[in-house]
Amino acid sequence: MEQLTRFDPRIAPFSQSVKAMANPQAVYYDKAKNVRAERIEGVVHLYRMADIVAINRHPAVTGTGGRGGSFGNDGALIPLEIDGSEHKKWRRLLDPMFAPKQIARLEDSVRTLAAELIDKFAATGRADLAKQFCLPLPCLTFLRLLGAPVKDLDFFLEFKDGVIHPQGETLEEMNANMAVAGGKLLEYFANFLATRRAETEPADDIIAQLLHSEVEGEPLTDLELLNILFLFMFAGLDTVTSSMSCTFAWLAQHPEERRRLVEDKSLIPAAVEEIMRFESPVPGGMRYADQEDIDLGDGLVINKGEAMYPLWAAANVDPNAFDDPMTVNFGRRANHIVFASGLHRCLGSHLARLEMRLAVEELLARIPEYSIADGEELVYDNISVRNVTYLPIAFEPHNGASA
Repeated sequence: MEQLTRFDPRIAPFSQSVKAMANPQAVYYDKAKNVRAERIEGVVHLYRMADIVAINRHPAVTGTGGRGGSFGNDGALIPLEIDGSEHKKWRRLLDPMFAPKQIARLEDSVRTLAAELIDKFAATGRADLAKQFCLPLPCLTFLRLLGAPVKDLDFFLEFKDGVIHPQGETLEEMNANMAVAGGKLLEYFANFLATRRAETEPADDIIAQLLHSEVEGEPLTDLELLNILFLFMFAGLDTVTSSMSCTFAWLAQHPEERRRLVEDKSLIPAAVEEIMRFESPVPGGMRYADQEDIDLGDGLVINKGEAMYPLWAAANVDPNAFDDPMTVNFGRRANHIVFASGLHRCLGSHLARLEMRLAVEELLARIPEYSIADGEELVYDNISVRNVTYLPIAFEPHNGASA
């Protein structure tokens, strides 16, 4: 059991095999179609939608709660690394902060920010869309929502990269580098929270809400606040950036489909869902059969004590769950698990959807025709989170503010 808890998908053989692939979907599809599940390094890799949804919803299956901290933090991150009744307690507090009605209030500010970012490079005719748009739009939006200083974005990005994409060839080296990055953030927020507690002017941001919240009749401790903010900082600064980069890269390489969205903006919400299904920015997550054997039927049994690595990315192109899953079809009903499922479903899914929709709307309104710049190649990284780290585009330059 102890050995299994050390499994890290980032350096696992399967993850490394698709590390730099532009189109890992073919590998995921093959696994879901022909393999269903396999044990690699003692960990059960699950590839099919039905099995993964069953695991995510099974009351005896747990996430990483109770295994100590990760991502460079010795504490259990809230709510990701909390399970059972404790997890439900924290979700009751946090879910309303990211509810659809709350997130809808951000539409005007996100749209304005998107337009401002595009107009900065519209006259040049070229851009690294990953760096100049996909990174700042969700990151600045999230920092403002959270109530963290926008001026410290570079520091937060250094932390995020340090824990999501740590340097190192071995797990020990990665853990050491994550600990350094994590320690810097904990020190930063310990000082920042003290400053925020001393403020007398009311504020309307998530940190202010947390500072004035209670759980089971008690205010949150500084340690609890730190373990929430630690998770928020890398979750809020990484996954939507990655989703945007994958989406705009796909649209660059499929001009006919992109033009459909330019001509009919009403297709954009469904298109965002479908491209996310195909791209699956978060490949998977860890689950554990701590309490009992889990029988998934047809001879597939997860033994008590085993660790599982369900791959959302494989489930999202599972031919047992989707008709023609390797085709991106804007008319497909959204029934993917890009945001996972069950108790640990992504807390920020409504925010991600809003940001993705507005990003596509604004970019296509201002730059409807773009392509990968001549002589350039996209750079993909599929470890931890699938993203396009270099997305050079070319287009007809204009003076901006044309939408």
